[in-house]
Amino acid sequence: MKNLLPPALLYFSNAILFISLFTRLPAIQASLGIDKAGLGLALLSAPVGTFLALPLAGRINDRLTPRLTALVTLPICALLTPALTILPVAGFVICFFLFGFFRTIFDVAANMISAGIEQRTGRKVLSRSHGFWSVGLLAGSLCSGFLAEKAVTPFVQQTLATGFVIAACLFVFWVTPKDPAPETPPDRKGSAYVLPDRTIVLICIMVFGLCIVEGAVYDWGIFFLREQLKADPAIAGVLYAAFTVGMGLTRLSGDMLRDSFGSIVLVRASAVSVALGIILLVAMPSLTLAGAALFLIGCGVALAFLLAVSTTIARGKGRPSENLAALSLTLMLSTIGVPPLLGFIAEHVSLVATFLVLLPCVLASFLMAPVAEGRRPSWPRRRI
Repeated sequence: MKNLLPPALLYFSNAILFISLFTRLPAIQASLGIDKAGLGLALLSAPVGTFLALPLAGRINDRLTPRLTALVTLPICALLTPALTILPVAGFVICFFLFGFFRTIFDVAANMISAGIEQRTGRKVLSRSHGFWSVGLLAGSLCSGFLAEKAVTPFVQQTLATGFVIAACLFVFWVTPKDPAPETPPDRKGSAYVLPDRTIVLICIMVFGLCIVEGAVYDWGIFFLREQLKADPAIAGVLYAAFTVGMGLTRLSGDMLRDSFGSIVLVRASAVSVALGIILLVAMPSLTLAGAALFLIGCGVALAFLLAVSTTIARGKGRPSENLAALSLTLMLSTIGVPPLLGFIAEHVSLVATFLVLLPCVLASFLMAPVAEGRRPSWPRRRI
């Protein structure tokens, strides 16, 4: 538990910051005076920040150590979020770009902290660390629904979240020892971007469908509950929490599941759970069933990224920091057009269609599952 505490608290506080912002997107959209397609384009600024941060993420972590990098970049992200709730469109785009930039560097640092603990102790903590991200999502979504129902403004809510994050980072700084200095100085030669090899590309294809569903729930799930199912802010917060409960329970047991069933089974089970959840969500216009559907989706997307991280660390070549940066780069490039595309579909077709178009990508994740253990994808073959 002592080894797990620092990464767990970092993931938890990061999730509080993230979900308190995204559950208030309807209010932020209204204050910006833009439609869903415009919001989707504005949200694109964060992936652009991610793209520009990736050449630096591995190098900064190697230079500063993951511990110090995480404890610097997460408070910067926190300080940006209150401004996102009050600035006009241009200011929102700039701040969201910076949010994506610093959050990308933090994500690499947090995953390296967990991976380093696994390598030093021989105990799996990556899944449980990500599990506390889900616990933070649960706590944050419930608090956000309560605060929205009490007419607390998004600015005040994000200010409270910022204070919590900074306090958590100060505590982690106080209780954790310094990381050892790197054995060799970082190599600054070569390409600015760490290009992915074939293995990392296949890993990204494997989890692509699951990752974009998770992003779709973050971006458009609250809109679906409020507009399609007519849920009030408090009920929407509770239903949204079902997604985080499913994700949290799965991640907290993820290390045990990895040992018991193996990565291939987990990827396939994840894809099936997500597909069933999407079908249930759009086919049954019921608040109760929507909660069950979001729970299934949460279970399904929970292990996608950590399976990608663990597979990359186990099978990638070169420095772990560079492999993780290459993984993030490839996933970002493959999903960069998704927020505006889904925003266009939500605005000009329907919110139902926004989720239905994701099903073929989920099927691709199911078929690519063998990549998790270094095997070839199991594409269906036509029998004659």
